[in-house]
Formats: sequence, structure tokens, C-alpha cells
Amino acid sequence: MNLYEKLAKELEKQIKNGAYQFGERLPSVRQLHRETSMSISTVLQTMYLLEAKGLVEARPKRGYFVSFSPNQNVQTPVVYRPTTKEGRGSIDDTIQQVYGKNEPHDSVTNFSIGVPSSTMLPIARLKKIVRQTMLDLTDACVHYEPIMGNPYLRRQVAQRTSLWENGLSPDDLITTNGCMNALALALMTITKKGDRIITESPVYFGTLQLAKSLGLEVVEMATHSEYGLDMEEVKKTLKKIDIAAVVVVSNFSNPLGYSMSAQSKRTLVKICTNHQVPLIEEDLYGDVFFGPERPVPCKSFDKAGIVLWCSSVSKTLAPGYRVGWIAAGKYMDEVLKTKLYHQVASPSLTHEVVARFMDKGRYDNHLRQLRVSLHHNLLRYLQIIQEYFPENTKTTFPNGGFLLWVELDPRIDTSQLYEPALSLGIKYAPGRMFTLRDQYTNCLRLSFGLDWNEQTANALTKLGLLLQHQLVNY
Repeated sequence: MNLYEKLAKELEKQIKNGAYQFGERLPSVRQLHRETSMSISTVLQTMYLLEAKGLVEARPKRGYFVSFSPNQNVQTPVVYRPTTKEGRGSIDDTIQQVYGKNEPHDSVTNFSIGVPSSTMLPIARLKKIVRQTMLDLTDACVHYEPIMGNPYLRRQVAQRTSLWENGLSPDDLITTNGCMNALALALMTITKKGDRIITESPVYFGTLQLAKSLGLEVVEMATHSEYGLDMEEVKKTLKKIDIAAVVVVSNFSNPLGYSMSAQSKRTLVKICTNHQVPLIEEDLYGDVFFGPERPVPCKSFDKAGIVLWCSSVSKTLAPGYRVGWIAAGKYMDEVLKTKLYHQVASPSLTHEVVARFMDKGRYDNHLRQLRVSLHHNLLRYLQIIQEYFPENTKTTFPNGGFLLWVELDPRIDTSQLYEPALSLGIKYAPGRMFTLRDQYTNCLRLSFGLDWNEQTANALTKLGLLLQHQLVNY
């Protein structure tokens, strides 16, 4: 870590702890130069980094001021305990309402979208690699890949696990058409119609739809908005009823945004190992961390091969390329058979391109820029939510990813407010989409992966005012 990064980390810690509060002036560049013995240029680099993260703003001839304090008036939801009441109607209706219509792009600010803005992705560099790949490979990627997938890609992914407790080799990995495809292969392999699976609550609606299509029963578990699954409840459930698999998004979950602690991950792996229940881990947001280092996945603690680790670059690099992978542990041979029966092979060109992009540090350079942009966005979103949303609004505070969970007054139904919001040019994901039970109707999920500009800020402000107006009418 460079000197300016160390100083920035310390100042960020002080801002987040409230030592420097919103609107307060930070020590001057010259004062920090004298106190730290760092050069003026190094101190300025520190300020530029804090400014890029949205923590400070420069005021001409006055210095740098705290632009937002994350702890100021933030209310965080704690534990979500699933109700026993069956949900009214199908979540398919709500999903169709949100994603089934294609409104003109320019007229709608789409907070429901589950990928970063295209301006945050290295499109020009990817285009260059696509062209070069077609020139380099004599078969122009027209032939089938090996059933395990592109060897170059598997090698690059394996190298990224070298610091784990139990790092992977290329032979531990199977390429897939994105993370959702990896999850589908895992569930098709280890479950059968009528089986039960454990998930978080709230849980990504795509997981619920996939489980439904396979005839599986979803058992939603109590989930802490900061720490994840309630481990004691998981243990009790595994003792009481037959469970075919536990499915979890371990890092920066969708939709809550939390990341399980390393100890919780270790504990969950141990629980599943003791009960011989497969743990399917989705880890597609783990590379988008805002802290000092990437959080390890549950797979890192897996010695028995019980964890099926699923990931992709769909949330970080190229959503449309459909490049993912699965490390299936002791279920490797069975997952390979499932892939062969359902897919035959993975797309050759896009998987080769992503492998080349991962090589020589290109991917890591891109991720560093992406993380700064998304962290900046998160802080800006929270600032507007605090200023314009109803007073009793609660939000999660994710330390990575790009999804924010918002809990509103119990009288508000975000499904009913969806159309009024759309008439203002605003789309979001109602909380009812993320459960099969009658709950979370007063919640919504926002993506902070959009470009931060005047349109985004105005749309978020309008949404807050709409919610306030709704409460006034009760």
C-alpha cells in the first residue's frame, strides 16, 4: 500500500467514526505535509482519493471539507425473520411488471438494473482483445471447448485463489454461461423435484424462480442485514428436516448487500460438512469490495469438497459475455455430466477474451477503478436518502457490490407505488420480489451501479419525495 493510500485509509476511518463530521474542514494540505512528513504531492493524492470516494469535497481557497459522514443519522435494519404467511399472488407478476417492459432508455432512471453502467466497463479494451483473439486463433473460436471449459480461463481463475486456505487448481473448475448457469447446474445435479433448499431471506428473485422451475421447496432462513444467515437456525433446521442444499450469496449479497464474516463462513462450512449437506455459494460480487482486501468465500474453508463455488464476471466486467465458472468439489463428475447433457460446451470466443483480459493485471486495474466509482455512488445515494426519504427510513450499508436495501414505514407498499414512480421516470425493485412469503412489502432494492449525474440525483430525490407524500396521505 502506498503512503497516500495509508493516509487516506486513516482519514476515511476517522470520517466514518465521526471524528470529522459532515461539513467540517479537514486539516490543510500543508498541515498534513508538516505532521506526516509526506510531500505536498503525496498529501494531494490522498485528498484526490478521498474525493473520488465521495468522502470529501474541495472548496476553492478554503481547503477540503467532509461531504458525507456515513454514520450520520443512518438507521440499519437488523434481522429479517421470515413470516409463516404465504405470499399473496405470484412474485412472477411483480418481476414481469419491473423487467417485462422496455421503456425508452433516456426517459427512465433504472435503479432496478442488476449490472454496473456500461460507462464503468472497459468496452474499448474488450473490443481490442476480441479483434486480436479472432486474428490469433486459427479456428476463429468455431469449435467446441473441452467439456470443463477454456483451459486459459480456468488457469486465470485458479491463480486468483492462490491466497486462499485451500486454493484451487484449473482442474477444480468448470466454465459456465454466467453465475446463474453455474447455480442451475449445481441445483440440477444435487437436487430432485420435491427437495427442500435453505436460502437467505430476503433472497435474489432469480434463485426463487430457478428453484420453482426445478420443483424445489424454498425454506427461507432468518438473516441479519449485516452478518447474514442465522447459524443457530440453520443448525436447528438441518436437524429437524431433510435439506438437499444450502444456497447463499456469501459476499455483498443480493439484495441486502451484507458480507458474511470469515468466521461465519468457516462455521457454515463446518455445519454443512457435519450434516453432509452441499453448500452452494454464489460469489459474483466478491471482487467489488470497498475495504482493504477481497473477502474470501466459503470455498476457501472447504476441506471436504462440500462447497460448490459459483462465480462470474457478469457483475464486474461483461454481463453479456456470459462467462462464469463453478468449483464443484466432490460433485465435480456429476456437474460435468449435467453440463454435457444440457449445454455440451461453453461459448469459445467470449471465454477466451475474458481469460486474456484477466491476464497481465488488466482485470485488477479495471476493478480498482470500478470499486472507487461504486463506493462514491453508495455514499452519494445514502446522503440523498438521508435528506429526502421519510425520517424512519432504514438502509443497509454494504461494504461492496452495488445493491442497497431500503426499509420504509410499514404503511408503504412499494409494489403499489411502482407505477406512480414509473410515471416520474423512476424504476426500482419492490421488496416483495425477494421472498415467497407475505413480507417485505415496505422495502425496495436500489442499484447504485448507475452513472452519478444530475439525472440520477434528481430521480433519487423525486423517489424520496414521492415516499414522503405517500405517508402524508395516510
